[in-house]
Amino acid sequence: MIILTIAVLAVVFRLCMLGIRLTWGIFKFLFSIVIFPAIIFSLVALGLVYLAVPVLAVVGLVALLGGRTAA
Repeated sequence: MIILTIAVLAVVFRLCMLGIRLTWGIFKFLFSIVIFPAIIFSLVALGLVYLAVPVLAVVGLVALLGGRTAA
């Protein structure tokens, strides 16, 4: 009975970790493709170009540096 409980807990833990990993991947995809451009376009449409340009520059710099260190 104890071995069965340990095995079930191990399977549940692995499934939870897989779910977290998949969700994080989906969130990163949605943020980079949908949410971030929508935020930048809405800032520009609202006349907040002075705020949109520095945000875009910082995110672009982080993306460039992150891409170089990951490779």
